[in-house]
Amino acid sequence: MSFADGAKEVKVAGGPVSFFEKYETTNLYVEKSFGAGCNSITVSNDSTTDTVRLSFNGAALDGELTPGESVTLNSKSRSSFYVKGVVGGDDVRIWAW
Repeated sequence: MSFADGAKEVKVAGGPVSFFEKYETTNLYVEKSFGAGCNSITVSNDSTTDTVRLSFNGAALDGELTPGESVTLNSKSRSSFYVKGVVGGDDVRIWAW
């Protein structure tokens, strides 16, 4: 399939809650709980110097954001994930729905 074949419809469904938090990272993984299963998670690294690491289990590295980057992760009914800064002390913004 190529781009010339045309676009196919994609639907992104939210979960039962909407979550937002501005969080100051530490240099250890900290679990951020959403309160219910969410299907999309967006994380923005507001730091100008620190790299942020993301994990679904608190041990394995599942994603990394350099300063100023953002990512949206589409998942199936996640109720939490883990975040840490390499150095710590800078802010990230987390949305989940």
